[in-house]
Amino acid sequence: MNHSESRFSGDRTAAGQRRKTEWKARELVLVAIDLAGYRRAFQVKDDEGVAAFLDDYYAVCVERCGAAGGSVVKFMGDGCLLVFSADLARQAVAVVVALASEVSEIAARHGLALGFCANLHLGRVLERELEWNGRVDIVGRAVNQTFLMGRGEGIRLSEPVYRKLESGVRSPWRRHKPPALYELQRS
Repeated sequence: MNHSESRFSGDRTAAGQRRKTEWKARELVLVAIDLAGYRRAFQVKDDEGVAAFLDDYYAVCVERCGAAGGSVVKFMGDGCLLVFSADLARQAVAVVVALASEVSEIAARHGLALGFCANLHLGRVLERELEWNGRVDIVGRAVNQTFLMGRGEGIRLSEPVYRKLESGVRSPWRRHKPPALYELQRS
């Protein structure tokens, strides 16, 4: 499902207004991306320069996520919230690892020094289409946990995401406790 397209577009009242939909529980892999140094970017680039970077950054996030079966829930400046179905955890990790390199290359092309930060977590969320704008949003403890897993440059996996990885793919991830997180060790 692509979150940028409404699944409920036919669900309207006789007056053409959207009907309020119910929250539905889903188990999803959540990806929270943030760019370290984004605030400083505004000090060295004008608004148009930063907007040009964001256009390229958003495009690569949408393209890579969608190609792997995920969806972009929202962008918030340099922040990005992606979701994948629980059975696509391995693909979600692969997308984020690839995005780390691609976003660094895009930033460099725009003359920006930005670090890539991402947290991946698997958990239950509530999802629904918002009647006032037709966009799908998610809420729940798992969303909050994803954002609170850690800050700063690097990629972090929660234990549930790590356990979805095949053993041969686990070797570059180092465990941190508590809670158990796995951080990619760049060689």
